[in-house]
Amino acid sequence: MRKKVLVAILGIFFLVSMICFGDQKNTRPYLILGLSKIELKPGQIVGAQVDRVIRDIAWEDSPWDIKVPPDRIPQTPEDLVPYMEGARISEMMRWAGVQVLPLTPTRAKAIVQDSQAFYYAANGQGEFPFLIDPSKVAYKSVYQAPEEDEADLILPDTHGFNMVAEQAFLHRKELYLVVACMDIPAKAQAALYLARYGLNIYAPCDRFASLLINYKKRFPDVRGTIIGSAPVKPTEYGAVIGEQPIIIYLDESIAVQYTEKGYLDQYCDTPWRYFTNLNKELGLNLKLIRVTANAGEAYKVVMEARIQDSEVIGVRVWNKADYEAVSAWLKESRNHRAVLLHSAAYEWGIRVFREFPLQVSFGDLMPEIRS
Repeated sequence: MRKKVLVAILGIFFLVSMICFGDQKNTRPYLILGLSKIELKPGQIVGAQVDRVIRDIAWEDSPWDIKVPPDRIPQTPEDLVPYMEGARISEMMRWAGVQVLPLTPTRAKAIVQDSQAFYYAANGQGEFPFLIDPSKVAYKSVYQAPEEDEADLILPDTHGFNMVAEQAFLHRKELYLVVACMDIPAKAQAALYLARYGLNIYAPCDRFASLLINYKKRFPDVRGTIIGSAPVKPTEYGAVIGEQPIIIYLDESIAVQYTEKGYLDQYCDTPWRYFTNLNKELGLNLKLIRVTANAGEAYKVVMEARIQDSEVIGVRVWNKADYEAVSAWLKESRNHRAVLLHSAAYEWGIRVFREFPLQVSFGDLMPEIRS
């Protein structure tokens, strides 16, 4: 615990020293990312999607395959799928003693558009506003809704805020936090919907979270806190999501990852989405250097940062190759800083967050501008 306190003190000292004494930069306006946080304490209830948390129906002959009931209440961290959202929630259970409630099922209604049926998820108030990714409708656990139900399909393996919205709304008085995926616009739409009812939101996979930048000012009725791909960390009282700040001067150049490829590389466009939306929503003119780099190619972002003499990068850390490139660059100088997007779901991304707590932050949706 002393180590955690020391790291926190060093973080504050590092932030203050950069602002006040670092290379005469204190006269320039700067951006602070990473102050947002959600504190976790024993007894709080965390609502979670079923997919990648309670079970993974594609992972056959495992302790988390389709034989596990989708509504099973996990009793220990080992009951959870040991990767992505499941891994982060297991840390919440281990460090903060939270309870986990599977948010299942989704009721979906078909709406025909241009002779094609699209399915929309319910919101708990008799409406079906949230588009569902067609790949989730294809899960083998999906079945027809009863005739008396206004829905058309029932989807037990919920995935994303769009698919947990109904159950989260119905359980809103007991839930403290909702954890799900936010990699399509409908999921960001549903996350905002739940935050308006006071629920806190955590999205380890945050490809479209940037649609919600500056949400507290843009949507004054929001009462919950929304955080994207940030680390979970132990504290004296339990655990915290986020609270890992860095500063970026507004006249610094930033090497930012981008891709035009589809799945599995598509998530590498998250850094570019975040920083371009940051410019748009806050009226900034950050000097962004777009770097095309696909999954496992973070080294291209680092290489461009060296060429352009940039001390800040926006990047996704997905695998060991990404980790090695980004961590080596961070070790070169304490002034090197990284903003990780769509990375906290992966163990290599979490390693970067934890090994460089004074240099690495996340795509904060409520950044602060100071001078």
